[in-house]
Amino acid sequence: MKKVCVITSIHSPYDGRIYHKQCKSLKRAGYDVVLIAPEPEVQESEDIPLITFKRPSSIKERILSTLHLYKLAKNTKADIYHFHDPELMIVGVLIEMFLKKPVIYDVHEHYPNTIMGREYIPSIIKVPMKFVYIAIEKLALMKISGVIYTTEEIGHRYSTYNGCKIENYPLKEMFPEGKREKDPDQLIYLGGITKIRGVLELLNGFSQAVDKAPQARLLFLGSFESDAFKEEVYNLIAEKGIEENVTFISRVPYEQISSYVDRSSIGILPYLPYPNHLVALPNKLFEYMAASNAIIASHFPHYKKVIENSRGGLVIDPEDSADIAAKITQLLNQPNETAELGENARKAFENKYNWSCEEKKLLEFYHTLLRR
Repeated sequence: MKKVCVITSIHSPYDGRIYHKQCKSLKRAGYDVVLIAPEPEVQESEDIPLITFKRPSSIKERILSTLHLYKLAKNTKADIYHFHDPELMIVGVLIEMFLKKPVIYDVHEHYPNTIMGREYIPSIIKVPMKFVYIAIEKLALMKISGVIYTTEEIGHRYSTYNGCKIENYPLKEMFPEGKREKDPDQLIYLGGITKIRGVLELLNGFSQAVDKAPQARLLFLGSFESDAFKEEVYNLIAEKGIEENVTFISRVPYEQISSYVDRSSIGILPYLPYPNHLVALPNKLFEYMAASNAIIASHFPHYKKVIENSRGGLVIDPEDSADIAAKITQLLNQPNETAELGENARKAFENKYNWSCEEKKLLEFYHTLLRR
């Protein structure tokens, strides 16, 4: 039995992509899987053995912890290693050089674009940071055996390396077939509540929709990026007088997410046009599809392509609150259209946008690397 060591320095050990999809798929395929990850905030039932460490509280700590993580990884004596964060590139290189084992770098984002879009990074150092990252990555990939990426827009950076496109689609078992008891007046926003994801523009548009559809309700399921932004959001809600129409629920265990999405009729993705949003596809889009939600999403080309091909929703200008309001009002006032869009989205999920399709590619990629 081949042993796999999966490593993350920042993600929860129960992360949907890392733990519930990749690790469990590898275990079902007969691999002995161990996961190195930060200590969890809430303990969940474990199907995969965990090796945990104190969660880094800053970027500096994340970088300085790499030697410790290399030692933890080395002690697992795995046959193949799979890491998920850019600061772990040095760990991957050390494993390839000294342990002579294949390593996979799993690229979650277009990191050069992410650097340029981070508001907390001073503008004067963004460009130097971007090029330092690109240089380090190029050097690391000369040693690392394989790269996993999620979209063609991200993957073109790795065309000269041994890469594999594996999308982060939802699990079918989380969204089983069957009739869903939908609340026709409920929209859901799933994921981190941040400024760059268009939360303020969404609330401005939603408040206008409430004027025409006072029964509308908006559920946020996720955590705020900061206490300061939380205060800004609550102040805006009070200013617009929509306190009774908006609900916030913090993070819930991964297995419970589907119950909230299932009850909603409309899923919304109002992300602003920051660099990383223009090349990455959020998993939330496909979770909405899996739950038979009609989708309202930003009009970025790769979002639009999925929505138009599935005939599962509408696109918006995320910076135009009037457009957001119009699309919300349209779906709230036309429940039959909303239900039809949701059914179309669900069919596309069942036929294409589900994890079982991607699992096969993951297992084949592992098989190829271990044969070398």
